[in-house]
Amino acid sequence: MNTAIRPVDPADGAFVTEMLVAAAFWRPDSPVGTRDAVLRDPQLARYISGWPQPGDIGVIAEAEEPIGAAWLRFFAADDPGYGFIESRIPEVSMGVWVPCRSRGVGRWLLGALVLAAREASLPALSLSVETDNCALQLYESCGSGQSPEPAAR
Repeated sequence: MNTAIRPVDPADGAFVTEMLVAAAFWRPDSPVGTRDAVLRDPQLARYISGWPQPGDIGVIAEAEEPIGAAWLRFFAADDPGYGFIESRIPEVSMGVWVPCRSRGVGRWLLGALVLAAREASLPALSLSVETDNCALQLYESCGSGQSPEPAAR
């Protein structure tokens, strides 16, 4: 798969929303989630509402068409997200189309997002992941403060 990474732009809001759906309904046995279901759930919708908000940073993986996205967003202490640590540390969200999973796309996206966060002088990133999510291994491998290196594509 020939994949490229590019920054998210404001016109990518619909695709980033679809990747939030993919992230929210990641279990193979979970019901198929819809854009409307995610946008009706205030706990999920906060990760994409008003895209882009000041401070939002994101990247998209493309292989002829978009196949995944990773982005970060800041939350306030009085309205925290799932992985909230503090208001100056943004939360990471990421989704990859099911047929493209387990091919290094998530690692490449996360590596590009970490580099963008460093360029923005962010002190850290946070996220929340369930213990049975296969992406946990990816996140743990990046938890040492070292950025994952994007694989050559």
